[in-house]
Amino acid sequence: MKESLIESFRHEVKHSNADSFPMFVDSFTNLWDYEFGSLDDLPHDVDELVADRAIEYGLME
Repeated sequence: MKESLIESFRHEVKHSNADSFPMFVDSFTNLWDYEFGSLDDLPHDVDELVADRAIEYGLME
């Protein structure tokens, strides 16, 4: 399940644009958190994309 979700996310991000990218990240993080209880154990590349979005929200520096 985790690997399938990660691969789907990578595919969506690869084909996203400036408008759809935030939506894909938000959707992915909500689903991941719901399914697995936290955003721990994300692959490095996915974690970086999520962190970039968190910085936009002002949740991280």
